[in-house]
Amino acid sequence: MTKGMGRLYFLWVLLVAAVGVTHGGETLPPEVARYNLRLGAQAFGARYQFTDDSAVVEQSGHLVRMGSDIAKFAIASEPRRKAPGPLDVFVQGHPEYTRLFDMPFRHYFLWVNGVAAGNYWRKGVDEARDREEYAEIHALTRHLLTRYSGTGKTFYLGNWEGDWLLLGTADRGTNNPPPEAVLGMRAWLNARQRAVDDAKRVTPHREVNVFAYVEVNRVRDALLKKPGADIRIVNAVLPFVPELDYVSYSSYDAQSLPEPELFRTLDYIAANLSTNKAAALPGRRVFIGEYGFGGGGRPPERQLVPTRDYLVRVLRWGVPFALFWQVYNNEPGNFFCLIDERGRPTPCYELHRRYLSGARQAVGEFWRRHGRVPTDGEFAALALPLLEAAGEPMR
Repeated sequence: MTKGMGRLYFLWVLLVAAVGVTHGGETLPPEVARYNLRLGAQAFGARYQFTDDSAVVEQSGHLVRMGSDIAKFAIASEPRRKAPGPLDVFVQGHPEYTRLFDMPFRHYFLWVNGVAAGNYWRKGVDEARDREEYAEIHALTRHLLTRYSGTGKTFYLGNWEGDWLLLGTADRGTNNPPPEAVLGMRAWLNARQRAVDDAKRVTPHREVNVFAYVEVNRVRDALLKKPGADIRIVNAVLPFVPELDYVSYSSYDAQSLPEPELFRTLDYIAANLSTNKAAALPGRRVFIGEYGFGGGGRPPERQLVPTRDYLVRVLRWGVPFALFWQVYNNEPGNFFCLIDERGRPTPCYELHRRYLSGARQAVGEFWRRHGRVPTDGEFAALALPLLEAAGEPMR
């Protein structure tokens, strides 16, 4: 596809989104159009693509057409290593991010790596580097609040699977981190959270928000008190970040558990999250930042049932978001994808599309009956039957 065709593709995505404020020919009230339907996915790299756009823009277009207003991707990965500089300047100077942030997503989950990246904190508390991190996150937060004021967008600034960062490995969890790494991570995450909170206090804005989150991924080690491998973010770091907004759970260590044990795991995370923000952020503050059943060579047609069943369980618990890994597959030998290598929607794509369409309609019908949108509990009662029906085989 030529560059001109790629730009037309992007404009078409925006047109689809503009039409998306109607449902069945009826214009939706703003409260219904912006209601959080919980389900989304993410775009990190790809083993294939079909336009001349970047992989993240192309994948995000599929999310818009699927009906989701939630996206997750990285800021400051490969392009920034080639052109280092302050995060806010970097974001403003790269058209890719302008295009992504102008797309009709209401919730953006972002892996954010500042100039002070490199996991410097693993060697212990470094106040000078923490101040650099604070300054970068503060400036980025101010930019997002200012540039997107009035849009209704919310940005969540976080990290990749944090327990691997803490342990210094991405392929095993059989040990405990050194004490200096635990202390350093606490200080680093507190600096990031303070930066977001301070920027919100001093930056005029309306109908836009920015939050900080920490992603955990080895929760069961701590919950089960694994000998020699029981010090993890959930128990050694989270309680010491008292102003933290949200926790993301990359939930591969729990996604196949029976519901009681899964709920026990989610409850354990929630119990270790400080209640300092509970009044300002009511409801659940633990969400599923990553899950998927495409490992071990499992083909897309065998992922529908476990995906649907897992989503039913986590929505019943009350997570505010559940993010599928991912739009395009980026791992050899695995099949984590909503769109396959031939450009075809997978059964899990159809599961999401049908659910999102039905859920938006159900929220609209609830609004017509009651003159308001549903509470979290009321939405769960509406959503669970829709999700189960959306996972039925296509006829």
